[in-house]
Amino acid sequence: MIKTPHVIAWIALATTLAAGAQELRYRSNDPFVFCRYGYKENVLEACWVPAPPYTGAFTLTGVCDPPNEDGRPWNNEDHDAQNQYLAICPQAVTSGEWKGPGDGTETPFKH
Repeated sequence: MIKTPHVIAWIALATTLAAGAQELRYRSNDPFVFCRYGYKENVLEACWVPAPPYTGAFTLTGVCDPPNEDGRPWNNEDHDAQNQYLAICPQAVTSGEWKGPGDGTETPFKH
């Protein structure tokens, strides 16, 4: 007989493994850079940016409408990147610091 807690644990593990295999379409598939710095290399072009602790919180930049009525409209990339951010970055639970040279955006190449 299968006990319910074991079934729930296996379902949770399978879901976590499937979600962990998701590929990022931004920042050269680098989750550290994407979750910490967002989807654009130039923040002045981004509708939103990640906010500490970089595990799902974000801030609207004012570049886009909303919140800025005079800003550019959100496009598919803005929405897609935000959806990926909300799906992938909270899986980290906590955010670590970059331990290599620079800030991580140029290792092993600029991205």
